[in-house]
Amino acid sequence: MKISQTRNFKLVAKLNKYVHDLHSNLYPKYFKEYNYENVKEVFKSLINNESFIFLLLEDNEEALGYAWVEIREYPENAFKKGYKSVYVHQISIVDTKRNKGYGSSLMEYIYMKLRTIEE
Repeated sequence: MKISQTRNFKLVAKLNKYVHDLHSNLYPKYFKEYNYENVKEVFKSLINNESFIFLLLEDNEEALGYAWVEIREYPENAFKKGYKSVYVHQISIVDTKRNKGYGSSLMEYIYMKLRTIEE
């Protein structure tokens, strides 16, 4: 298994179908049906945002999922010191590969590799 950062917005948009279908099936009142072209354009506009990190999960050179992570910065104010946090927007795993530990591996990677950003 390999996890690496990606800027391939077309692949992320394709892999988004699995998490988007889950959302639209559970909450049809709020989520539209998945539309690759529309989703691709959204990720195209987001992929180079320096606050976002897109992680690609592959196994045997097959793309199985991704995570969309945001590094949020909070400025110092009268009450708090400035700090950063890691926010996971989405994790998507191919339907046929769910419940095999891939999502957990992505979360562990995020925790181990990105937690130093908060410090």
